Amino acid sequence: MRYVIIGNSAAAVGCIEGIRKLDKTGSITVISSENYHTYSRPLISYLLCGKTTEQKMKYRPDSFYEDNKVALLAGKKAVRIDKGKKQVVLEDGMEIPYDKLLIATGSDPFIPPIEGIDTVEKKFTFMSLNDAKELEKAISPKSRVLIMGAGLIGLKCAEGIARKVKSITVVDMADRILSSILDLDAASIVQWHIESKGIKFILSDSVVSFSPGKAVLKSGRSVSFDILVVAVGVRPNTKLAIDAGIEVARGIVTDEHCRTSADDIYAAGDCSESIDVVTGERRVLALLPNAYMQGEGSP
Repeated sequence: MRYVIIGNSAAAVGCIEGIRKLDKTGSITVISSENYHTYSRPLISYLLCGKTTEQKMKYRPDSFYEDNKVALLAGKKAVRIDKGKKQVVLEDGMEIPYDKLLIATGSDPFIPPIEGIDTVEKKFTFMSLNDAKELEKAISPKSRVLIMGAGLIGLKCAEGIARKVKSITVVDMADRILSSILDLDAASIVQWHIESKGIKFILSDSVVSFSPGKAVLKSGRSVSFDILVVAVGVRPNTKLAIDAGIEVARGIVTDEHCRTSADDIYAAGDCSESIDVVTGERRVLALLPNAYMQGEGSP
């Protein structure tokens, strides 16, 4: 049996370990666009502020792929799934055949279509180790950083760079920080603590346009900045599935066994959509433990 996994995060780790519980000899190939061992994305802020190292960010030991007889194709991008030939085509033209395929491509940062945002020279997202490294190279003790988004990603970014820059201003259209998980009372407590570290918040407002070194807000207020971090949300990375004709709603549609609408193709993690057993609704369940369990229970 030839197993192929597109992606190299929690769902992929779960899938590898799930396969090896049942099949000790089948071949496993992991295609990863990043050139790293599997690592914990939530830890990138701790890396920036010196609380952890790249080695400690790894989900599994250095020997994980070798121990599980996995061929890791790091720094390789999958560009097409050929369902008829049952193969994955890479950007360099390489064709990887499969008997069972897992799509575990995660999510991509959402870049809102704001006037002038394409002209911002030093613009970053904060989703990956590469993002963190690029941001770290760009900042200095004189940097004025504007973060769009007061959710978990935006605040994790602020935490990571707070001691390395001159100022941080966080703008969010919601009336409180962490609006998806905290009520007003809880949010005000957390906000007070963060503000005590010198980080400023502008809430119930949003950026409507950019000009060199300046963001203009809906309220008419303007914010000067040198570095922009966009952290206004993510979208499931479903392009490969859509191009292959696999059913996609908000995420790649799967059943209770993580099967997609295509034979022998599964999806797990943030790119997939499944039934929430609590509410009975079909939705994207973007939680790290969920990604692992979905991966473990797929091929």
